[in-house]
Amino acid sequence: MSSAAVYGLCAASAVAWFPASAADDRRWRVFEQDEGALLAPSRSDEATDDVGSPSFRCKAKSGTMAVTGDASQELRNAVADLLRSNAYPQVEMVPASRFGQTLLSVSYSEAGSVWEYSFDLDADAPAFEAFKRSGRLTFKIGKTTIREEFKIGLENVAKFQSICARPK
Repeated sequence: MSSAAVYGLCAASAVAWFPASAADDRRWRVFEQDEGALLAPSRSDEATDDVGSPSFRCKAKSGTMAVTGDASQELRNAVADLLRSNAYPQVEMVPASRFGQTLLSVSYSEAGSVWEYSFDLDADAPAFEAFKRSGRLTFKIGKTTIREEFKIGLENVAKFQSICARPK
């Protein structure tokens, strides 16, 4: 048997003996906290530091949530362009919110060695409603469109939204 064939059999055997990676278990999960909730892609139902990007946090019944995520190079470039032109880094949601735009904050996390963004969003914003259905959050920074997409576990998005929504 050739060495290539032996290598192929060993590789196939290794795949058969090791379970699927934990990445296969990543899904939108809701973590209820003392006075609010966190919605994040995670591999665990337990509250751990396994929180993916983007994530959403709210105080119960507040009607607003904080959106946080890893800032891609494209997003950082868009913010830098705005700052160089003396413009505010405003977030324009897609579809647009009836309440207008909000400001984007960008910060560096030494813990994760990653740039992060954050902004506020209304719990009943059209963009969040679209996200709830599609798993795609879309917003603009200047002329740059940013798309965050993750579709597994979307049933938990509605649960999170109901925790955050203002009482009617």
